[in-house]
Amino acid sequence: MIPTAAKRWKQQIQYELQGEDYQSLIYTTEEEISILPFYTAENVKRSFNITTDTQAAISLFVSDKEQTLKRIAFWQAKNIGFFLLTLHRQLKKEEVRSWLPTTSLFVFADEVIDTTLYQNAGATMAQQIALTIAELKEQPTILPSICVKMAISEAFLLEIAKLRALRWLLNETFPTHTFQLISEVSNRGLSLLKTLHNEQYVQLAYEAAILGGSDYLLPKNPLFFKKSNLNSEKTQIALISSLCSTRKASLLNDLYAVEALSYEMYKKAQSFISYIEKEGGIQMMKQQCILQKWIIAKAHEAQKRFDKQCEAFLEANRGKIEWYQKEEWELYPFSKKSADRGTLMPKRLWEPFEIKQRQQWQKKTNQ
Repeated sequence: MIPTAAKRWKQQIQYELQGEDYQSLIYTTEEEISILPFYTAENVKRSFNITTDTQAAISLFVSDKEQTLKRIAFWQAKNIGFFLLTLHRQLKKEEVRSWLPTTSLFVFADEVIDTTLYQNAGATMAQQIALTIAELKEQPTILPSICVKMAISEAFLLEIAKLRALRWLLNETFPTHTFQLISEVSNRGLSLLKTLHNEQYVQLAYEAAILGGSDYLLPKNPLFFKKSNLNSEKTQIALISSLCSTRKASLLNDLYAVEALSYEMYKKAQSFISYIEKEGGIQMMKQQCILQKWIIAKAHEAQKRFDKQCEAFLEANRGKIEWYQKEEWELYPFSKKSADRGTLMPKRLWEPFEIKQRQQWQKKTNQ
């Protein structure tokens, strides 16, 4: 869009606002990144193209050879070619490697840089990127090919920018290495609501992971409080495969909004990387509880913003909302308190409201 056209757009928007300020349409995120009503070439400072095609992946817990091979064969028949393996503590990687089929790619969970806790504990997207880079820098040895696992929320455009900015920084910081980004849907925005909220949240996160350029995407059961089962995994893998067939990260290359926001995320993460280095690195920050306080402070800010939105939603839908109750849970849905105050804990944004609702149920039961 040429500058003259952009100016006309802005004038037209101001006219439509009937005297209200154009600035009222600009949304500032928790990253302090401004999302504009529209973008032009003037907003793009630097570009970074993505060519990755996302593939569905499966995570397996390995405790028995025959059962594991059976499950691998089942998923291979459904065109799954990447498996993330978590081994039983009595198994050795060398032994397992010896009997794994050579027709698929297998990665052991302990070889992955897993940064999903940061997102689930409330870190901002720029914090997540910076902490990922910092963790890699502090690894005693780095393999030529590195797998990084990220958690993705439903914040569609910003999650796309996060993943693109992460790969940008990875390529610049470690130019001689190759990277595989493994994405999974975060629990942070999931709820116990008996609505389509979780299904929509999961699908938006899937789409953001694909368009952001994840190499591999793990399935997520929207009913996070239920144990994983084959039927739910099959449903989610089918959804991921369908989305991967029609959505490509390369389609967003050179789009003004994506390029501008990715660069803003990239710059914000760079400043956080410098902050981490000045504080002595991740391990030093953890020992002094600086890292935990840094993330928790941002998580509290996010919770306050969410509470305002949620209170308005609950008030507008008073008497119409149903929640999954305790007898429907198979897994405990709330964060467990840690005796160690220096430990980061995952926490869903909906938890305070769900706990309050649970207390109300208990009062009614006791009356």
